[in-house]
Amino acid sequence: MEERRQYPRIGISFPVECKTLPSKNFSYTVSKDLSLGGVRVFTTNAIPKGRVIKVNINLIDEVLNLKAKVIWCNKERIANRYSMGLLFVEATNTVKEKLFQFLNKIYS
Repeated sequence: MEERRQYPRIGISFPVECKTLPSKNFSYTVSKDLSLGGVRVFTTNAIPKGRVIKVNINLIDEVLNLKAKVIWCNKERIANRYSMGLLFVEATNTVKEKLFQFLNKIYS
């Protein structure tokens, strides 16, 4: 099966804060992989496909605040958690550039 990805993803684990809008409560999770277009995270609760959430991604020297749409959310077979694919929406060119620089550092 061919992947339909616009951007290559890099397997990296780092802390992520997620907030389902319009809620004001953050949940803390960890990433599985990251690309310029989105991030895959683990969560303890299923979040419906299409829901927009706020994510704060810690890039070591800076935190990026992004909105992301849930593209898919699947229950993991072994662990009592979900794996969730998020697509970044409304990301500014500045944020995209910072993300690009971060990914470039990791990949090189």
